[in-house]
Amino acid sequence: MARVAGKKALITGGAQGLGACFARMLADEGAKVFVTDVNGDGAEATAAEINKKHPGAAGAIRHDVTSRDEWKTALEAAAEAMGGIDTLINNAGIGTFGSIETATEEDWRRTQAIDVDSIFTGTQLAMPYLKQAKSASIINISSVAGMIADGNMIAYNTAKAAVWMMTKSIALHCARSGYDIRCNSVHPVFTRTPIIDPLIAFGGGGEEGEKRLVQQIPWKRLAEPEDVGYCILYLASDESRYITASEFKIDGGITAQ
Repeated sequence: MARVAGKKALITGGAQGLGACFARMLADEGAKVFVTDVNGDGAEATAAEINKKHPGAAGAIRHDVTSRDEWKTALEAAAEAMGGIDTLINNAGIGTFGSIETATEEDWRRTQAIDVDSIFTGTQLAMPYLKQAKSASIINISSVAGMIADGNMIAYNTAKAAVWMMTKSIALHCARSGYDIRCNSVHPVFTRTPIIDPLIAFGGGGEEGEKRLVQQIPWKRLAEPEDVGYCILYLASDESRYITASEFKIDGGITAQ
């Protein structure tokens, strides 16, 4: 226990799904966490749940990750609440459907704004806080969709691939600048969170829709949030202190095919 004792993590998209799971797991292992989400009530609920178990371990704020001003406010609030920031988990994201012929420009731009631009903006603004930390970790949530394409997910495929390469650029900059800041990307396969509900519905819904979805995965089952959470825990801990510019596939073998 206490693998991340003393760590101070800001987690975007923490109202539900993976972000909420990451916050709970990090707090269970001794970290302070600050949860942000455009769903402010949901973020507060995540923090309240954690504080029931670990009093004073969690804070929260409503945060639109596409807003530079709201990033500044969230970072200031997190640093004040936790006494600094040494872990930034860029988790907020959306998924959209559409091919090169059917995708709308609105969906394209919204997907890039939330899934890509927010990481650029947030990480840029977080750098002064991370540079002050003894050792810092940036963890960007990409997807296997950034490595393998689908003809009907052009915006999402493009966004998650961009996150993968942006992560490497950030990591190289930090290393070459002599900063003790590592940066890695995590690439989950279909995980049991609300973001995959449309995919299950597309396959017929319920157990049948899930069965069709997992046929693509060698293990023939969805990932659970905790499967991804254990990777986050590792990357937030000092156990990963010499790992940077790497991609971690939590994918049941799908990218090996």
